[in-house]
Formats: sequence, structure tokens, C-alpha cells
Amino acid sequence: MRDLRPLPVQPRERVVAGTGGAARVLVVEDERAIREALARYLERSGFEVRTAATVPAALSALRGGPFQAAVVDLLLPGGSGLDVLAEVRETYPETRLILMSGNADVDAAAAAVGHGIDALVTKPFDLLEMAGEVSDAVSRYRDRIEGKRERELLEARLRQRDTESKLWVLRAAHALAHAVEAKDPYTAGHARRVTGYAMRMGEASGRIDLERLRLAGNLHDVGKIGVPDAVLNKAARLDSAELELVRQHAEAGSRILAPLIDDPQVVGAVRSHHERWDGGGYPDRLRGAEIPLAARILAVADTLDAMTSARAYRVAQPWEAAVEEIRRGAGTQFDPDVVALFERVLPELEALARDYEGAQVR
Repeated sequence: MRDLRPLPVQPRERVVAGTGGAARVLVVEDERAIREALARYLERSGFEVRTAATVPAALSALRGGPFQAAVVDLLLPGGSGLDVLAEVRETYPETRLILMSGNADVDAAAAAVGHGIDALVTKPFDLLEMAGEVSDAVSRYRDRIEGKRERELLEARLRQRDTESKLWVLRAAHALAHAVEAKDPYTAGHARRVTGYAMRMGEASGRIDLERLRLAGNLHDVGKIGVPDAVLNKAARLDSAELELVRQHAEAGSRILAPLIDDPQVVGAVRSHHERWDGGGYPDRLRGAEIPLAARILAVADTLDAMTSARAYRVAQPWEAAVEEIRRGAGTQFDPDVVALFERVLPELEALARDYEGAQVR
């Protein structure tokens, strides 16, 4: 074996780990002379070194914290150096790996490459060359850590910008919804009341995303922005052409929201809140469970508020009449399970309606 007495240390910059302080290096070598000589040389080169002579000792050293580089002999008492490298890679994925081997055969090199090592060094070796390999490994570690931090920082900034963009989009969408209600004084507060009723039923169901339901409820009539005021405010029943204009609002709402809100569930609920359980609704004549659950809930809530609110062409209907209409529609207009939810929370809905009425009076 080559003489491993330390060669003169060349002047060099102190090697620093990616997290600050001297870079930590694990040296795993069963031959004492090689282990101690390498450890001393690396320490004089500016590294903090931890040594081990066996596989169990190496695994124990790994529990003491991360290393920036691990220099491991292939043949060790108690197992293979490849076992140590595999454990290092599992525990500290960013640690750079250097394998030492007295056998420069292809099989050992191939097996080492399979464990994702950074360098394969054959014995005997120059301590200066080994220190250079370690320094390069630590530099790669530092670059990788810094690159990871930069990516995380960039991703955080992008997420923040995405969140800010979504907030502006939602504000714009809600502004449109408020503009719809401003077109028709008879429907002022309609979206808020429908959303309130829908949320009570959604909470009782226990199987729906309430935030999506809330958003869909707030925006369900946004498509009416394209319906002429003369139609919305007509003080008589609508003729067939006018009725068709109003019916287009569900599809129009989905078209308005689709490029603004990247959420098919919300857009789908807005589009489908006038579908019927028996397939006779619009715009897609969906039937039964084809209709999104959020839309099925909104359909009941929308009917409840529409019947109990005054319109330009009629007075508000009594609460009991609206309840009976919804009960009669179970299995035809409405999902029977949603009507059952409606019945379960009916006292809460009635109390909520009284709160809305009191707020209007004030």
C-alpha cells in the first residue's frame, strides 16, 4: 500500500457547509492507518470529520446529524460499504457519496453507481487527491442546497402571486355578482340568502366541500349580467323568448367563470343549478346523480328563496307554500336525498330566513 503519511497541505479556502460552519464529513474505513491519516488530513483541510470502522458504527454516526459528504470503504466488517451508502442516501438525500475500493473491477463500480455515488476512488490514493474529491463533493452539496433554497423561495413567491391573483379574480367575480343584483332591486341579497340556505344543507350532508359550495352559491347567478334589465325587471310574466334569455344565465355564468376560476366543481355547480332530478332541467338536461351535488343543493336553496322573495311580477309566497313545493318536487325536480337534508335542517333554515327578513327591515 502507498505511504499515507500526510502530504503538505496546500493553502486553500476553508470549506464551508451549505448551512454554515465547517462541512461535516463521515469517513468509514476499517483499516486504522488509512482511517486516521485521512481524517487528520481532512481536518487540516478545514473539514469536521467523524470516523467509523464498521457498518454498525457508521449507522450510529449517522444519527448524530447530517453530513455534507461521506467517504466509505466498500469492504467493511459487519457488512458492505454499499449498505452504509444506501442508509446515508435514505437518511440524508443531499449528502454527497464517495466510495473507496481496493478492487477497481467493473462489478464494484457498477454496483456503486447503482447507489448513486458521486465518486469512486481506488486504493491506494493520494490524500491530496482525496481531499480534492471531498471538497468537490461538498461544493456540489452546497450548490444543491442553495439551488433547492432558491427554488423554494421562487415557488413561495409564485404561490404568493398566484394567491394574490386568485383573490383579485374572486373580487372581480363577486363584483359581477353584485352588479347582477343591482340590476334587479327585487333580487337584492338573493345570492347571500341562497348561499346561507345551501351551507346549512351542505353542513348536514357531511360529504361536500363547503368552501366550494359557498363560492358557487355566491356566484350562481353571475350569468344574469347578460340578461337585459327590461327582462329582469319586467312586471309581468315572461314570454317564451324572454324566458329563454333568462335560462341562458346558467350556461353564461359557467362561461364567465371558467377562465377566472380554475375549479371545475365550482363552475359545474354554477352551470347545473337549474338541472332537474328527472332530466327536464337546463342547460344540459342532466339527470339524477349526473348533476353535481353542489348544484342539487343549490337548486333547493334557490327555489326556497325565489318563492319566498318578492318579484316584480308577484308578491312573496308564504314560507309554508315554498316548503310544500319543495316536498312535492322530491324525485322529480329535486334530489330526494337533498330534500331529506332540507327537512332535517328546516328549523335552522326558517330561523335563518327570519334573520334575513329582520336585516332587511333594519
